[in-house]
Amino acid sequence: MGLGGVLMTLALSTGSAMAAGDSPTRTQMRVFMRQKLSYSQGILEGMALEKFDLIAKNSLLMRNMSQTNSWLRLKNPDFVAQTASFQGNLDALYLAGTDKNLDAATEAYVKVARNCVECHRLVRVDQHVRAVQAEEDKKKK
Repeated sequence: MGLGGVLMTLALSTGSAMAAGDSPTRTQMRVFMRQKLSYSQGILEGMALEKFDLIAKNSLLMRNMSQTNSWLRLKNPDFVAQTASFQGNLDALYLAGTDKNLDAATEAYVKVARNCVECHRLVRVDQHVRAVQAEEDKKKK
């Protein structure tokens, strides 16, 4: 499992898709992110076995995910910049797969994994800020 896969595994709870107290939206997002993890694992498998078709296929599938409504649900402006960088790195990964260039694929995969780490950090900070704001709003009432 690659760095992105390890981080996603740590970030997502194990067990059932619908944990106690989860909203349907949160459950959908968890399923969505697990699919992204699956594509990341497919990319790493393709790199490890030099199956360039797996690299190209899974990077394209992950790229397509980044254009869906589930992906764009967060409306943080920094998230938009992260998404553009992520998509560009997935494009480079796809091209490396179709060119059968393992070195370029490895470089692009590291950049994609870095995008995942940075974006998840951004989301956690955003969630924390929202939680603090919600607490402050409760105190005002």
